[in-house]
Amino acid sequence: MDPNAPTVSRKTLRFIDGTQVAVSNLHEIMAELYSVGKKANRQTADEIIAGLEAMGNYVPTSEVIRRDYRNVLLKEYEEFIEVHNREKDGNTPPDTPEAR
Repeated sequence: MDPNAPTVSRKTLRFIDGTQVAVSNLHEIMAELYSVGKKANRQTADEIIAGLEAMGNYVPTSEVIRRDYRNVLLKEYEEFIEVHNREKDGNTPPDTPEAR
C-alpha cells in the first residue's frame, strides 16, 4: 500500500426507509463547500450530489431517489456546518469525536 496515496473518506448514508448507501469523499466535498461559505439549501445539496457523482459514486437518476438523497445530504451538511462552527468558536463539547 502506498503511504503517499490520498486517503478516501467513506460515509454511510441512512435513508428514512432504512436503506443504507456508502459514499466516498462526502467529507471532502462538504469541507470544500463549507470553506467557500455555502449555506445548507437545495442548491448546495445538488452540488454535493454532483460532487459525489464526479468522485465516482453512483446516484440513481430517478428524481424521487435524488429528492431522498437531497434530504439526507442536506441533513448531513447541516450537521457538518454545526460541528465546524462550534470548532471555529472553540465550543466543541469534550465528549464528541471532534474534541478527541
